[in-house]
Amino acid sequence: MSIIDTYALRKIGGPLAIMLCLFAGIFVLVDLFDHAHSFIDNDVTLGVVFSYYAYYLPLIVVLTSPVAMLLATLLAVGGLAKNNELMALKGSGVSLYRILAPVLALAVAVSLANVLIGELILPSATRHRLQIKETTISRRASEVVTTDPVYVSPDGTMFHARRLNSRTRTLEEITVEEFDQANSPTSRIDAKSAVWENGQWVFYDGSLRRFTTTGEEVTNFDTLEPGYSEPLPGELGVRKLHPDEMPFRELRSYILKLRATGSDPRDLTVQLRLKIAFPFITVIMTLLGGTLVAGARRSGFARSFAAALAISFFYYGALQVGQVLGRQGILMPWLAAWISNIIFGGIGVGLLIRAPK
Repeated sequence: MSIIDTYALRKIGGPLAIMLCLFAGIFVLVDLFDHAHSFIDNDVTLGVVFSYYAYYLPLIVVLTSPVAMLLATLLAVGGLAKNNELMALKGSGVSLYRILAPVLALAVAVSLANVLIGELILPSATRHRLQIKETTISRRASEVVTTDPVYVSPDGTMFHARRLNSRTRTLEEITVEEFDQANSPTSRIDAKSAVWENGQWVFYDGSLRRFTTTGEEVTNFDTLEPGYSEPLPGELGVRKLHPDEMPFRELRSYILKLRATGSDPRDLTVQLRLKIAFPFITVIMTLLGGTLVAGARRSGFARSFAAALAISFFYYGALQVGQVLGRQGILMPWLAAWISNIIFGGIGVGLLIRAPK
């Protein structure tokens, strides 16, 4: 690593750490004030509150790291520009590309770290956080009626019902599908109702379909006991699965299963693409911020700083618009997830090309 790389990373490393801690603290404080009444009304202990925010931390880091990296870049590269250090480096034959290279490399590393967090840490942390919220903070586990509950068992069997009455332990308009390793359905149960009896689900008034290589076998029944001892009524009725609870492959498999039941998981498909697209916002934010302030004079630094922050707000706005268009089917899911990266990445590359070298 050269002296330039070491110096640039040292200049940006401190502000980045400060910004991440600052944003995490602000995020926690805002959420704490928002849920303070729930904590008090439900006598939530400090230990539970601490656990809730500890499990929240991976998501906070993923969400705030792009803006934290942007501000750190503005402070670091802008500081070099204000102190005429950029001018001195350029005068000695070092190009702007070479100066920004270690900063962009750090942004790529942060993006890859966010991908790993999203795959390895975030699903489990989100699952525990939502369980704490639903069962301890919001006290929703005791609700009697739940609409459209969905459950996927560890072996891939999917339960989908229109309604669950947790008091009578009854499901209405229930569909259960089993899948093979290729996510192709092997059997399907459609019943008007299912009741939890003697530790298993008993299905009433429906049909059983078995899918084979030679065709489909259909058997109608009045009562059917296939031996499903899970999910428990409480597990099925607490809440729907959240995309952050599942890594990429598991969410993709979940989407395929939903499609096989006749559902249209368009929103989940956009969220699947965002698992890859969103972390790389950090790189584009860094590129935009670095190129804007690198070419700013002393008098124009504040204006470039404000312009970079304004671009970040427009960026997140475009991201939200893309998700809405994707959910409505106007844009393909991959384009809905990547459209803001494509637009603002192009702007960043254009600014870099036009910036004084």
